[in-house]
Amino acid sequence: MTTPHPPAPPLTDVATGSPAAVESELVRFARLSAERRSLPEPPPDPEEAAVLAAEAEHERVVLAEAAAVGLRAAAWMRGLPLPPGHWVRGALADAVEEAMSTLDPADADSLVDGYSQGGVRESVRKTLDGLIYCLAATAPDLAPREQAALLAVVSCVRGIPRLLANDAWTVLHRGELAALCTVIDCTIIEPTRRG
Repeated sequence: MTTPHPPAPPLTDVATGSPAAVESELVRFARLSAERRSLPEPPPDPEEAAVLAAEAEHERVVLAEAAAVGLRAAAWMRGLPLPPGHWVRGALADAVEEAMSTLDPADADSLVDGYSQGGVRESVRKTLDGLIYCLAATAPDLAPREQAALLAVVSCVRGIPRLLANDAWTVLHRGELAALCTVIDCTIIEPTRRG
């Protein structure tokens, strides 16, 4: 024979903190959450939209300047006194140009060898890494100052995507990318002036 269970007390008679009260609060919370999800999104704040638009424009300008610096650095490399068809004047200069023109602050999640690429293809990254292996072979054709400048340019170009992927906002808005672009520009101008 089964013993009938007494009916559940009405919710108004449930003591606060009892299991039934906690359950009723969870049901009420779930119902409110479901209602909120069906509400339309509030309109964007005009001030926040203006700030975001200004930041996006600033990023566009900074990235465009980085691409221009990459073009100047590649042109400088193509003008180095190396034999026609030399790897530095061809593939390496092309890699510098491409790396600086494809920087992507949103590419922070694609890890290769433990580093985000920052918009730079892996093959370009490997080409940039190859300079250290052929730098000594340029000694008969390049002055030590030109070799040092070449190494500085490629090192900066190789490091910029990593910085960008690590903390894009700081690199773009606190002047770090602009500072490295200035280093590259000064590096390619100085060897020409002095000699």
